[in-house]
Amino acid sequence: MEIHFYLIREGDTDPSGATDPYSAPLTEAGIASVKRWATIAREWRLDMLCVSTLRAALDTGDLIEPGTVGVRWDLTELDDLALDDLNYDPRATHLVSTWTDEQMEQGLISLWTRLTAAYARILLYAETYNLHAVGIVASERVLNLLLLNWLGADWRQARHVRLSFAGSPVCRVTLADEKGATIEWLAPPPLPAEEST
Repeated sequence: MEIHFYLIREGDTDPSGATDPYSAPLTEAGIASVKRWATIAREWRLDMLCVSTLRAALDTGDLIEPGTVGVRWDLTELDDLALDDLNYDPRATHLVSTWTDEQMEQGLISLWTRLTAAYARILLYAETYNLHAVGIVASERVLNLLLLNWLGADWRQARHVRLSFAGSPVCRVTLADEKGATIEWLAPPPLPAEEST
């Protein structure tokens, strides 16, 4: 059995209007980019879409979902690092950028634990129901950890190995029986004529 996982980075956000880092809305450019990918996503024939519950991911999933998906799961396990990952460390703030190295390590361990459990559940569902195409919408850090898993690595490499979604916010991972994983970055969709001039 072959399963294609489409890892879709949430659209670009504007944190200036958000009350916290988890509720930043998509920018106009972010919405336009996601809409272009949504058009291409119809060709993937997604059987399932799994979406982080953070606002940018939910908004991205809402734009991709119409006409493409049979089943949608919104999963908190796919959320990026949050204060909860530090077991309510009283020294920490909601801003991950202010975390110490020790706090970042604890956060990555917690995030890795959440992600591997979620991935196992998604894979089991896909195999049980013979799904061939699954989309996962989340932050770049979450998608990087999933990629590290497929590369046979773990959270310890997350601070040293960064697989950038800058050139393309979508990566396809193909799992084939006993052949391992094939990872490929998808070419960005062309800009509409009025945007490319």
